[in-house]
Order: sequence, then structure tokens, then C-alpha cells
Amino acid sequence: MEVHEDQEFAYVYFMSGNPEEIGEAVPGHIRYWEDLRLEGYRGGPFADRSGGMIVFTAVDEDQAKRIVAGDPFVERGVVGESWLKAWRAE
Repeated sequence: MEVHEDQEFAYVYFMSGNPEEIGEAVPGHIRYWEDLRLEGYRGGPFADRSGGMIVFTAVDEDQAKRIVAGDPFVERGVVGESWLKAWRAE
């Protein structure tokens, strides 16, 4: 039987849209990520609040993409550019 090891992912995103919409989405965004209770989760905004970075563990890239797609920031369309990359802390 083949054993798959979970992978760490880094999700970097930059905000787009009006500040009021973004502000309304913040509580749901925070709650969403905390409620997932993902292994290795760490996240927060950039100091200038232009976006943020989240690191988390997922089975594979498809699962990581599904997790990111459920983020209220993404669902509300307030994310401009973003990257999701497999990541290894060394």
C-alpha cells in the first residue's frame, strides 16, 4: 500500500475591492480558517494590510485549492492576485 505524506502549502493573497467590502468579509475569513483546524495552520495579514499569507497542511494540491476556494475573501471576490504553492520550511 502506498503511503502519502501530507504537504505544506503557502497561500499568498492581495486584496482587491473597496475597503468596506473587505472589512465586512474579515470576521468570516478569520472564522473560516480557524474553524478548519488545519494541521500546521499559521496565517495573518501583511503589516500594510494589502493582503496576507496562510500556511497550512493538506493531502494534496487539489484539496488545498478547495480549501482556498471556500475562503470568504475568495467567495466575496475581494482577492486580487494570489498564489498557492507547495512549501517546505527548511
